Amino acid sequence: MHLARFRPHPITLGILASAVIGAVQADELAPLQIQAGALGDTPNVEVITAADIDTRIPADAGEALREVNGVSASRMSQHGVDPIIRGQSATQLNVLLDGGYVHGGCPNRMDPPTSFASLNTYDRVVVEKGVQSVQHGMGGSGGTVLFERDTASRAAKPGLQGQAGVATSSNGVNGAVYADGLFSNGKAYLRAFGEYLDADSYKDGAGRTVPSATTKTSGGVVAGYRISDHAGVEGTFEASRQDDTLYAGADMDSPKDDMNAYRLKYWNQNLGGAIDGVKAEAWHAKVEHLMDNYSLRTNSNPAMYRAAPSEVTTDGARLTLTSKPAGNLKLDYGLDMQKVDREGWVMNPATPANKLFWLWPAAELSSMGGFVEGLYGISPHQRLKAGLRVDSVTANIDNNLANTIATHMMVPVNIREEAKKDQDNTAIGGLLRYEHDLSKSLTAFAGVSRSVRQPDATERYVLKASPTGISWLGNPALDPEVHHQLDVGLSGKAHGIKWEAVVFYDDVSNYVLRDINNGKVAGVANTATIYRNVDATLFGAELAGQWMFAPGWHAYGALAYVNGQNDTDGRSIAQIPPLNGRVGADYTGANWHAGGRVRFAAQQHEIDTASGLDTIQTPEYAVLDLYGGYDFTRTTRLKIGIDNVFDRLYAEHVNRAYAGVFGNPSDRIYEPGRIVWARLDTRF
Repeated sequence: MHLARFRPHPITLGILASAVIGAVQADELAPLQIQAGALGDTPNVEVITAADIDTRIPADAGEALREVNGVSASRMSQHGVDPIIRGQSATQLNVLLDGGYVHGGCPNRMDPPTSFASLNTYDRVVVEKGVQSVQHGMGGSGGTVLFERDTASRAAKPGLQGQAGVATSSNGVNGAVYADGLFSNGKAYLRAFGEYLDADSYKDGAGRTVPSATTKTSGGVVAGYRISDHAGVEGTFEASRQDDTLYAGADMDSPKDDMNAYRLKYWNQNLGGAIDGVKAEAWHAKVEHLMDNYSLRTNSNPAMYRAAPSEVTTDGARLTLTSKPAGNLKLDYGLDMQKVDREGWVMNPATPANKLFWLWPAAELSSMGGFVEGLYGISPHQRLKAGLRVDSVTANIDNNLANTIATHMMVPVNIREEAKKDQDNTAIGGLLRYEHDLSKSLTAFAGVSRSVRQPDATERYVLKASPTGISWLGNPALDPEVHHQLDVGLSGKAHGIKWEAVVFYDDVSNYVLRDINNGKVAGVANTATIYRNVDATLFGAELAGQWMFAPGWHAYGALAYVNGQNDTDGRSIAQIPPLNGRVGADYTGANWHAGGRVRFAAQQHEIDTASGLDTIQTPEYAVLDLYGGYDFTRTTRLKIGIDNVFDRLYAEHVNRAYAGVFGNPSDRIYEPGRIVWARLDTRF
């Protein structure tokens, strides 16, 4: 069990003791959530909270999202675990933090948007699989992840309320501390929250150290005023500092990853006229990221020292109006805009003024969109949802910079000329969803949608060059992805059993494929990474259920499958998770609970080695986790557990390959071995 590595952080021990001694009984704990990702009432939508999770303390919110059936995540460290929903990832997903967007600072996705979310400081996370709404912005073909805070509604109760907790583990996360407090007089309110997490590099099931250490400090304040029960104004400031993060799956580490975010909201949902409600939101976020290959790892040749600083600024706003022209019809409609500015370069730290090349040459993506979405109750047993959105989109770069995709002499002339042009297009998306309660215990649902995903700055404009040639090159002529999707399913509940089954199909035009050149782009090395459009198909199915088979007893299971095919080339799409799932059971007593589960995945046979992303057919695995908890009082709960009880060596297929200095670059990064963990939470 490697108990010698069980080293609780000193801060953890101190607060652990004080939390037990100072536990108060102002409110009861929320009802125990048996298992994260429990079925919700809305098809293809699942809700989790930090309190739901009965596994190891996640160092990153992306890891916690793996608890949702149909959601995987790609690991190259403990920080920056990148979510994948139904085989789609990166900007195929819309991720909103308290209503606003944050875009990461690394072209290699060391810091996807989820990495800036401190899970314990949000009231819930809503995971929408596939296209469920047109209100969250353009794209989102794979799904939408909403990190949400209910500060204003909670502030209706005067006084002080909140929660705090500490956690520790034997492998990876040494210690984590969080606090989240809200004070209100019923009208004005102030919420403050913060989290600190310290993690060492973990050991995999073979006892090998996987470079992945990180330290994260985050916090913020929310100030607002409840004008009435239906109206208010609120402002938020939030900051995150990620320091000295090691990446087993990258050629660089990250000494610094800083984010500052500002958000402002106004709402009134009881105007009583033709426009019954209004909500206005605005956000600004700035990420400053630094990666290098020498400060956190051994590099004996100063001539090869490289640093890559970057800055990403995200600005956006949304105006949503609500009308109810009939008692069984609700319309939400409005406008939104977003502008994302990215710049990043590579330099030798000995000559910082000399930019060797620009990874992001002051790339800008701006959009202005309009949307309308209606929910119509056809009858007490039938519901229809329809939505339409139109976006005008422009992408461009600073053509005056040297050593960019538009100016570097190693870049083929036709690509240079295309990079200098503005890339403009109009994107039209929409959805139609129908639900029918066939009986009190059975509901059928079906949905069709069209969504358009814009190529991001890396896919269009990235450049990685050396005196010997280009190794990574964007494609400014990429067309946007167009997804036409269908999903159908059934959900039911009766006699203590609740279940849901879904099948989905996605026909994609102009899928943006990350590929190895192999002669496709003239004048560029065959080994270079490039991007091109292909036609693709993704399809799959999900099944989940739970059974309360006796008083206190609860069994659950989930299964997910997705297949991705490159129809243009007759190849599989890389980095698609195999058939995977979990089964488990637990028991809840008067003030305690205990259980276990098995997580498993089949061997992934459908791979694409030609892309350079898939390197092996990742073997199947099955891993046992045990967990339990005890309520000291109505407000204070201790959870303990052992993940990967038998210390198995296993890897998720979608994990990154090892960087050559840390392991076999044809192998996947392995998941942590056995972890003994504990966390204590208290509410006040």
